[in-house]
Amino acid sequence: MGVGTGTRTERDWTLYGFQTYYALLNCGFPLQPSAGTANGVHPVPLGFNRVYVHLDGPFSHDAWMRGLAAGRSFVTTGPMLLATVDRQDPGATLPPSPDPRGHRIEGTVFSEQPLESLEMVVNGEIVQRFEPQNRPTPEGARSTALDAFFLPETSSWLALRCIEQRPGGRLRFAHTAPWHFPVAGKPLTARRQEADWLVRRVEEEIRRSQGMAPEDLLTQYRKALAIYQRIAANAR
Repeated sequence: MGVGTGTRTERDWTLYGFQTYYALLNCGFPLQPSAGTANGVHPVPLGFNRVYVHLDGPFSHDAWMRGLAAGRSFVTTGPMLLATVDRQDPGATLPPSPDPRGHRIEGTVFSEQPLESLEMVVNGEIVQRFEPQNRPTPEGARSTALDAFFLPETSSWLALRCIEQRPGGRLRFAHTAPWHFPVAGKPLTARRQEADWLVRRVEEEIRRSQGMAPEDLLTQYRKALAIYQRIAANAR
């Protein structure tokens, strides 16, 4: 995984969370990002971590939940990362593009402080970095526009992420849910390093929980371990 335990710094913790999410996506779990404050556990204010969902019509609880389940969303601790691919919100599964340049990615990031980075992530790897423009807005914020293309060679998922600089070496981030690009005959295959890491993590949790956790919880851990072991056996 390459990010250690993720417990040394705020940046380590953020990247550790990203890489864990990427490993699960690459192993075939179609998980959508969400957010929770953890106020009272972490030293953050209530509502600090948020998930925003794109709606096609009027707001309602059911419409919001459907949008969240479909992945039409982004999570953030500050920046507003608004983007589409071929004018489709995150969560979309897109057919091959007729444009020889590939699928068109458009968006804008609004941030209170200057952006440090804006990146395109494909199948867990950073494939393109964009220079933040940090143009002043009338409201006193910063904006960065994005216009790029993506041409998948194999079945892929794509997400965008950004990091905002903050005083005192702190950071804020935003991360979209993934778009999906199936390519016939070229499926997305789990990476051995990631699958093996997930196996080790569940094995460690089983050892840690022996004698403390109820047996039905340990049974669930063992079922998860068997699933990850099957994935690892076919990983590349």
